Amino acid sequence: MEEIVEVIGVEHLKTVLSSLTPEEIVKPAFDNWIAAQRTGHTVLNLENGKVYGLGIEHNQLPLADNIYIELFTIKANEDPIDAEEFFSKSEYDEFLEFSSDDPCEYIPDIITDFCEQNNIDEYERKIGLLAYNFEKNELQNYNMWESSILNKYYDAIYEEHNPFKFSQSSM
Repeated sequence: MEEIVEVIGVEHLKTVLSSLTPEEIVKPAFDNWIAAQRTGHTVLNLENGKVYGLGIEHNQLPLADNIYIELFTIKANEDPIDAEEFFSKSEYDEFLEFSSDDPCEYIPDIITDFCEQNNIDEYERKIGLLAYNFEKNELQNYNMWESSILNKYYDAIYEEHNPFKFSQSSM
């Protein structure tokens, strides 16, 4: 027996997409991402139109009972913002001095330590930079971004959907 699931329509999807700020797109993925452990996703549930974060551990399968499409992803093995991008030029110079004072080769929380010492809100700055980069790289051409999301939508609701696939009979 086939299960029937009602999904939001294209116009509802377009309304949700156009109402999202870059921060609302990147924040749920970042909040669910753990470096080297968990991939963070911002997803849109196609049954209710809600946007939320999803963290998926390595080799873990996402929940099968939710029909969703991904809006933004941070892979577990990527660092979405490097120190040079994170800091201003003067802060970066100070950071290099600060990090060279430590005898250890690599300390994962050294940026956090530097931020705490210098009253920098690390979380807010990372969200801001992710949002800025997303807006610059993805939303700059909103129609292309929206089209890519619409293709994901059609792929999710129509198993056989592929707008670029031609059958032999159509040639």
